[in-house]
Amino acid sequence: MKYETYAEYEPRRMELAQQTFLSIWSGFTRWHDDLVLLGGLVPRYLCAPPKGQVIFPPPATIDVDLGVALGTDSGQYDPISVALRGQGFDPDPEQRHRWIKKVAGLEVPVDFLVEHGDDDVGTVAVDSIAATVMPGVNRALETARWVEISGKDLQGAEQQMSARVCEVGPFIALKLRAFLSRQEGKDVFDLLYTVLNYDQGTRAALMGFAVEVEAGNRACKDAITCLDILFKDENAPGPVRASHFLLGAQDPDEHEDTRYRRNLIRQQMVDVARALRGVV
Repeated sequence: MKYETYAEYEPRRMELAQQTFLSIWSGFTRWHDDLVLLGGLVPRYLCAPPKGQVIFPPPATIDVDLGVALGTDSGQYDPISVALRGQGFDPDPEQRHRWIKKVAGLEVPVDFLVEHGDDDVGTVAVDSIAATVMPGVNRALETARWVEISGKDLQGAEQQMSARVCEVGPFIALKLRAFLSRQEGKDVFDLLYTVLNYDQGTRAALMGFAVEVEAGNRACKDAITCLDILFKDENAPGPVRASHFLLGAQDPDEHEDTRYRRNLIRQQMVDVARALRGVV
């Protein structure tokens, strides 16, 4: 679930996404090795606080995306679906891969993603839940980083735990592949922010993507195509969508500071795309 601009993301809904992840992860202990956090929450755990003047706000999200291993099996225990229902989540009647919970009148969605052979699309049953097919999930699972996280869950309990989070290389590949298919500004803004603020440095983020290409990550073919055709210059879809997501529609009479920020985002988006293309 995504909005067209950053301004549409309500702080309370973003907070709920974080609390939802804490709630689910704390109750999914026996599946930890078969799950990885994907999507918009990832930069929160991969990035260091920006240094100097803060030009860009942190990425925003209102849902939780979890990659799940195809062979996940609860064995003699209750399946994942029972654990979800036990925390108050129900299947979305319109989207099989999504579970939702209403909190204070707001819906909190949780999506499951899985890699399935050579398939690029579809839905697959995994341990009693439906998961959307997504090339690149296996590499996210294989290279996941264990991160210490803390905060309040949906019930207000203080949680402190280790969670498996998608590393930067698979994250870049997944974001580029997603942008190729739907051209949503949030994907490329997440990418830009993460590469610039990765806690091991921008060069390490670039090389993380190179490692994924070398490893045969199935998301990388589309990711490279995306870099080749959607980031040619500042007026290409990638840079334009990123600036639109953060600043809204361009206005000929917009303030000089806004115009400067818009041009900066576009130029940095082009620079990052060229740098990514240059390491593979």
